[in-house]
Amino acid sequence: MMNGVVLGYTIRTSWKQILYWGIGLGILGFYIVFIASDEGIVQGYANLFESMPPAMLEAFGASDLEMFRTTEGWIVSVFVSEAAIFLSAFGVLAGLNITANDERSGVMDVILSLPISRRAYLLERWLGYALIGLGIMLLCAAITLFSVAMLTADTEADKILVSIMNIYPGTLLVMTVTCLLATILRRRSVAIGLAAAFVVGSYVFSIVGGSASGFVADLMEQISYFSYTHGEEIVLGTYDPVSAATLIVVALIGFALSIRMFESRDVGL
Repeated sequence: MMNGVVLGYTIRTSWKQILYWGIGLGILGFYIVFIASDEGIVQGYANLFESMPPAMLEAFGASDLEMFRTTEGWIVSVFVSEAAIFLSAFGVLAGLNITANDERSGVMDVILSLPISRRAYLLERWLGYALIGLGIMLLCAAITLFSVAMLTADTEADKILVSIMNIYPGTLLVMTVTCLLATILRRRSVAIGLAAAFVVGSYVFSIVGGSASGFVADLMEQISYFSYTHGEEIVLGTYDPVSAATLIVVALIGFALSIRMFESRDVGL
């Protein structure tokens, strides 16, 4: 049963990550909004992308060139694709912090000697970093939307907000996959390598699957979690929330597996 001790400890010791990551991504958002506020620059980049292969568009989170001809389309396509990569890195680090780093330092031995079950420990650590990730998203979105209000006009800020928050389910998935790998594997370095391979592989699958055609390409795109974090559908008005819900359900299943593995293995060996 949860008693909040580990959850409070997690937030107290790691809340500054909200500032570091949130402000850092907010500055990135401000820079991209600043570029998007100049219509000449936006059109110049659109003309440049017009001569490039489809894979280049996919790398920026869009399959339609027209996305780069509007202010909100430019902001969403460029910022969301880059922010998703950075937040995937946060997801890996957060997933390691849930179990692997505490186990390596010996802190987990002390915590588990207290009257708290392994299930409650893992749940509170996971919830703690999930809340920190949400805080990062909200701060990042606030700074970016403030930049939009200051630098642009007639821009659909609600679509930008939804597009930014749509990154969160993918971040949650990466954190959970890393936590599961760190729980199953004995070597932290191997867990890091496999988690990084999951992120990089998913990104490559998204680009290749989105720029090619055929059964294999479609399968690659469906497997990639990056394919579900693009804001293109939100800007075009074709967004289906089922995609975000799918990532959350998969993350919850992965976390349930993490609990099962964590309860049955020896800690610290």
